[in-house]
Parts: sequence; C-alpha cells; structure tokens
Amino acid sequence: MWGMPAAKLGGVALATLAIGLAACGGDDGDETTAQEPAKGNQRARVPDLNRFLMRKDEEPGFRRVEQARTISGTKAYVDDMRLPPADARRLRSEGLISFTSQPTRGPRAAGVTNVALFATAEGAKRHMAHELRPNVIRGMGPIEDLRFFSATDIPGARGWTASLPGEPASHAVGNLWWVQGRCVLVLGNQGPGRLVGPLSTGARAIYERTRGECP
Repeated sequence: MWGMPAAKLGGVALATLAIGLAACGGDDGDETTAQEPAKGNQRARVPDLNRFLMRKDEEPGFRRVEQARTISGTKAYVDDMRLPPADARRLRSEGLISFTSQPTRGPRAAGVTNVALFATAEGAKRHMAHELRPNVIRGMGPIEDLRFFSATDIPGARGWTASLPGEPASHAVGNLWWVQGRCVLVLGNQGPGRLVGPLSTGARAIYERTRGECP
C-alpha cells in the first residue's frame, strides 16, 4: 500500500496503495478457513477469530482469497511489521493480543478483511479512535479528498474514502471500522466505483451474523 507492511493493523495499508498486491496471489475460488501458524508460540492462548472475517458475498460480489494470517502478541506484531517504538508502546497500552487478516477480491477491485483482538473493549475503542485520526491516515501515504462516513445499524462504525494521486478519478480507496466487544474489525477496498455502499453492506452482514459480539 504506500510502502507500509502488507498486514498493517486494521487494514489502513491493506486498503490503500498496496491493496492490489495483497490480493494478487493465488485464488482458491472459495474462502480459506485455515490460518498460518501464529507467531510467538501463542496459538493455544489466542481464540480463532476466522468467523469474524467477511464471508463470500457479504460484501456484494466479494470473496476471500489466499489464506488468513494471524499474528499473536504485540511483540510479534511489532517485529513483523517493523514498527517504531512509539507504535509499540501504544499497541502495548491498548492491549493488542492478536491480528488476523485475509485479502478479498471483487469485480475489478481488491480488498481486505481484518479483525484485531485486544485485552479490553476500551483498548479496542482507543485503537480505532487513533487509527481514524486524519493525521494518522494521511501520514501513511499520499491521498487526496479524504472523506469520512458512518454505517447505519452498526454502533460507532466509521469509515473513510480517498483518492490516490496519479490514479484515474473513478478509482478510490476506503476502509470501514467498527468495534465488537474486544475486537476491532475492518473492511477495506480499492478500485473503481463507489465504495461506501458495498463496505457498509458487508460490515452490516458481519455484524448481524456475529450478533455484534467478539471474544
């Protein structure tokens, strides 16, 4: 995405410049439920959050591709993403436990579905609030025409869309964020057309299917 690691927490990076790279691998033609082994030997202590990822057509026309990846523990995540000390301190204070991500693909578009588990619901809310700050979003790479939106029927859900310099005017990037229990969930897209409607539909389907809960 704009030079950020491909599995940037929450999907801000995955839903922007490098999103096409994230979804250009092999396509299994269906959802992949197996996950790569969690790092840090912590798999036994981390719940399987695969059911909180988007399922086929919950976001209209989109399906999961490749394989879900889980990183367990703040240190493993910081090391894997090569994050600076300030981000490491913030993630520790927020109580990051694990991060699970999987690329998605739709008509002429690529995307991502993510879920991050925190020690407390308050930590999850603080993380989402930080990641949605305009200076944080703009600090991840060049974007233009940043706009925020809300998704109905999901308490506190908030998203953003933006255009990318040098890309056709019809292309955009966007993420929709919301909190369920101790989890922060994200859907992200990059491609032509309007993004707000499909992202909102997909998020609402996940929220209703999982009853707005998360471990």
